Amino acid sequence: MWDTVLDGDRRVCAACGTPVRSYQFRFHPPESAMFERCVGLGWCSGCRIYSATMVRVPRTRVLVDALASLPEDQRERLLREEAALVDFLDGRGGEQRPSTPGM
Repeated sequence: MWDTVLDGDRRVCAACGTPVRSYQFRFHPPESAMFERCVGLGWCSGCRIYSATMVRVPRTRVLVDALASLPEDQRERLLREEAALVDFLDGRGGEQRPSTPGM
């Protein structure tokens, strides 16, 4: 089990103190009744541990798409492979490191 602790207004990894990074993305198309069910990722860059869960994000909230500039095949591969997605978002996938707001 991966533990995090509150450090002021952010969460940090209980094991190493590294700030927890997070990213949320929509899994279903806008016309779907399931559109508000999204995937939420949280991870520690220091320990290389991550967790994923389904989260509810209101339909009206616009989420940043960190994968928007990628070719469709690379985008689809990353969305199917959580560990590769975390590596990409963390800047270890050979691309820029996006800023991601806390969950």
